[in-house]
Amino acid sequence: MARRLILVAAAALLLALPSPAAAASPLTGTHWTVQRIGKHVMPAGFGAELRFQARRRWTGSDDCNSLSGRYRLRSRGSRLRFVEMRSTARACDYPPGAVPPSFSGALVATRHYRLSKGRLLLLGARGRMLARLTRLH
Repeated sequence: MARRLILVAAAALLLALPSPAAAASPLTGTHWTVQRIGKHVMPAGFGAELRFQARRRWTGSDDCNSLSGRYRLRSRGSRLRFVEMRSTARACDYPPGAVPPSFSGALVATRHYRLSKGRLLLLGARGRMLARLTRLH
């Protein structure tokens, strides 16, 4: 009887623990502003941003359109993919020659990430930096 009680208690404890898939990612709850896309430094006042939310959801902006979707994260190899992306389709009015590089394009091409000293680097399949973001809070 005591052995059965111990097994039931152990099973209940295991069920109470979050599964690795349900555990919060190191990105959950973070808010970032875009500093660089590829080789291009973003000008002062550029409003592209990215927020990682619970349940592997994200929202953001490319300075003109709102973006959202889900993300997949694997800690082994720091793999990151932005999936199920949605975007508004506003006609953005930039001065001639001032159209910024595509932040949404960088998100689609992201395969890995690196966190270091308040910065988030979004990296392509071969490790090339696609975007550099700075943490807001």
